[in-house]
Amino acid sequence: MNIAALRHVVENNPELIEGNVPARGNPAAAIGVAKFLVGNNGNVEALSENQRYHYENYIRPLVENVQCSGVFGPEDEDGNDGCVGNGRIDDEDLDGCYLLDEMLCQECQALQTRMQDD
Repeated sequence: MNIAALRHVVENNPELIEGNVPARGNPAAAIGVAKFLVGNNGNVEALSENQRYHYENYIRPLVENVQCSGVFGPEDEDGNDGCVGNGRIDDEDLDGCYLLDEMLCQECQALQTRMQDD
């Protein structure tokens, strides 16, 4: 788990977690679990079964194995995803992606920079 990314989401954009919770779910509980994890340095072992459910379903997708949104958008005109890399954001880049509000892998970031420079 990328604890720096989770801290950023909890402190600056908890709506991302709320948006992962279905209408019949409990977004406040998911936010509470996220805050608990931040306060306990990401110690998932300290979670109860119910808390772990919230983590696995609503929080983990935001801090592990996060999908690149693609430099050409989530889908191009041919129906392909717009990522030019492996489709996933490297863990060490995730916090920066949340800071910049650009969910791009390294390859897509490099291509975007080259396109902007041209």
